[in-house]
Amino acid sequence: MLQSLSIKNVALITKLAIDFSKGFNVLLGETGAGKSIIFDALNFVLGGKSDKSLIRYGEQEMRVDAVFTQLSENCQKQLQELGYDDDEICLSRTLSIDGKSISRINGMSTTATILKMVGQCLVDSYSQHESVELLKTKNHLIMLDKFAGDRILAQKQRVKDLYGQYNDILTQISSLGGNEFERERMKSLLEYQIDEIESANLQAGESEEISERLKFLNSAEKIFQAVSDCEELLSEGAGSCIRTLVESTSALSVLSAFDEIESCRQRLDSVRYEVEDIADTLNDIKAKTDFDEKEFDRLDRRYDTIKSLMKKYGGSEEKALEFLCEAKRKLNDLSDSDFLLGKLEKDKENIYNHLLKECEVLTKLRQETAFDIENKIISELQQLGMKSSRFKVKFVETEPTSSGKDNVEFEFSANKGQEVKSLAKTASGGELSRFMLAVKNVFNEAGAVQTLVFDEIDSGISGETGNIVGEKIGNLAKSVQILCITHLPQVAVYADQIYVVYKTENDITTQTSIQQVSDDEIVNCLAQMMVGKSPTDTAKKQAIEMRIRAGK
Repeated sequence: MLQSLSIKNVALITKLAIDFSKGFNVLLGETGAGKSIIFDALNFVLGGKSDKSLIRYGEQEMRVDAVFTQLSENCQKQLQELGYDDDEICLSRTLSIDGKSISRINGMSTTATILKMVGQCLVDSYSQHESVELLKTKNHLIMLDKFAGDRILAQKQRVKDLYGQYNDILTQISSLGGNEFERERMKSLLEYQIDEIESANLQAGESEEISERLKFLNSAEKIFQAVSDCEELLSEGAGSCIRTLVESTSALSVLSAFDEIESCRQRLDSVRYEVEDIADTLNDIKAKTDFDEKEFDRLDRRYDTIKSLMKKYGGSEEKALEFLCEAKRKLNDLSDSDFLLGKLEKDKENIYNHLLKECEVLTKLRQETAFDIENKIISELQQLGMKSSRFKVKFVETEPTSSGKDNVEFEFSANKGQEVKSLAKTASGGELSRFMLAVKNVFNEAGAVQTLVFDEIDSGISGETGNIVGEKIGNLAKSVQILCITHLPQVAVYADQIYVVYKTENDITTQTSIQQVSDDEIVNCLAQMMVGKSPTDTAKKQAIEMRIRAGK
């Protein structure tokens, strides 16, 4: 059960510490006092949505701590599966103004996802949000399976395992080209791709060489003119560079006896040979500038072919050649896979038939569970004053999945002569409140959680229906801890403990506080709910009588 809740800097709450008791805990207070803020804080520490707008104005961080003790055997089992083998669970969560959230379980850091999973083992709640979730068809199968618990757990695992095997076989068949038609199609595609790459006779680095040659040919005229001009300056005419160097070395040759002069001559000689080599190279380059339109067209087409192949098969000649090797391997596997494919097809059929049978077993177990749920919920609804109500769990068969072949939808009718329809289309606000209470009553039989939270379960109801709802919650509180916000004295009269939430103001700020009502003040508190702040003796007497009828 929830033993204590500590709240700091949440909305109108500066600092609040609440100790809860077993049984039925009721929170009272005027509208706007901050009752729902307390439940918002509890939802936050249980792993619910983190909302920065909840941080008290002017503060940098909010924090909520919750301590749970006296854990039931079922609750301990669920927590052990999540890695927590403790007699007491302490949840802690902070949220800073920059959106950073830190979660802890028993002092150790954890993720919000784990925190939420642990929270779901400890507390179940009814609120407007929970009503919306109940109306969503996708949640109905989850609820049904949760109620069935261990009765279908092993069967669900068998279905899940078979579905996994079935998908594995489909993957293997797909890797071998699928069915015969798909396999032939894949073979044709691979043969085409192999032929396309092989016929192109790709060579690594070829595209770069061709690109350079095309660039050269595109500039051939400029290259020819520049090279010719340079060549003329270097080697042609009386004033050419080479002629000047030859004459210079000749002039110095007569002074070879002088080491320094001889060194200069040798250097000039080396320069002359280097310049002559440059001139020869330029002459070779000039010879290549003869523009051949046929060569240019051939290279251009070749370059386009290579670029196209690179684009289709990996981005480079190397990648395209790797693709070629892999395509040959796949084609070889496909060519040799007739026997294996035949075996896989037989295995697929056998496992699918086995999967269908196990799904049918699961469906039958679910239908038995659904029949049990229908009877119990109808009984609860009748006890809640809805004598003519009907409830049905509708099954729709689907293709097998990892969770079976069932779609489930809850259908409901509140009035005699009205056909059962989707819950979302038939239940009014008051009817939905009582329906949710019936659901919580029935599903709690599975021992899912120890603490139930009802945020204004009495919404849309009054009078005798309020008495019935109060009695039902009171009876439920004998086996689980209940935290409840209510505006009805018919509900509050069954409380084991009452807390009054109130709001105080000064010149600077507004603050929400909470006070536990003593046993002596409970009657006065109930009388105030009936007639206002100054209850009459008659109202107090009526409150006493109501408490006596409630067995309090």
